Amino acid sequence: MPQVSHGRRRAAALLVLPTAWLAWARPTHGQQEDYPKRPIKIVLGFPPGGSTDTSARRVADQLARQMGQPVIVENRPGASGNIGAAYVAKSAPDGYTLLYGTNTTHAMNVSLYPRLEFDPVKDFEPVVLQGKVSNVFSVHPSFGATTLQAFIDQAKARPGAINVASNGNSTSTHMALELLKGMAGISFVHVPYKGSVPALNDVLGGTVPAIMDNLPASLPHIKAGKLRPLAVTARKRLPQLPEVPTFDELGLRGYEVAGWGAIWAPAGTPRPIVERLNREINLALKEPRIVEVMFETASEPQGGTPEQLASYAREETAKWREVIRNANIRLD
Repeated sequence: MPQVSHGRRRAAALLVLPTAWLAWARPTHGQQEDYPKRPIKIVLGFPPGGSTDTSARRVADQLARQMGQPVIVENRPGASGNIGAAYVAKSAPDGYTLLYGTNTTHAMNVSLYPRLEFDPVKDFEPVVLQGKVSNVFSVHPSFGATTLQAFIDQAKARPGAINVASNGNSTSTHMALELLKGMAGISFVHVPYKGSVPALNDVLGGTVPAIMDNLPASLPHIKAGKLRPLAVTARKRLPQLPEVPTFDELGLRGYEVAGWGAIWAPAGTPRPIVERLNREINLALKEPRIVEVMFETASEPQGGTPEQLASYAREETAKWREVIRNANIRLD
């Protein structure tokens, strides 16, 4: 039987080692290449029926067409989105459970709630910024102020006497009011509701004279003349209300508030899966039918890279941390 030298045995072992390593590694790589092989779930921490829910579902439908698997939106409402976010943070990082996170879950709540069950940075991988929704500040037609400046003047003349509705504590509408207070140097009573519908009902009925609301909910009432819009929270005028000025152009320089939604994956999700989702969602946001639906719900498609989403979330977190601290807001 031929003898094999020590040197040849060592060379043979070195050749076998990479082969064995590749055989071990290949299934993981293959799983990522084959992704998705089963339905994907996107968790939304807010009730069904709102503009955020509508936009999320339309994009999910388009993703299903592109990726060849069902993409399901599951509503897990509660605690300003915290319940849904905590659920996804604890989910397997395999790309099959994602979060439709918002400005509340990933920018505001960390400064509002002393005990969050998740870390918005450490527990998630950013995927893509999906869309932004602006707010509109309106008054009942019977209210004396017909301009933003007139409202500010009244608030200064009667500190703490005017009630202003929002669609809930810690929402973008609440924070928009706090930013207005700080930048204009005024005081009024914030009246939080559980959503736009009950807030609008009281404003339309004349119980509360003013409201900061997401544009999609207020828009039909503005068009019908039942609400008088004073300003929008976007940096530039909105195509849905081109005649309504921005807070910025009315003198509150730099004022901008957007309710935004983005897709996040649990921390540790493999980079190839994150990149695949990013590509597919960016592609979906360019679909004419998606652009049309988002316009109808007063949403503006965004897109971009995971890194751009992470940077934007950091900027928003710092901005709202200062506003919340200055207003001394704390929620349990």
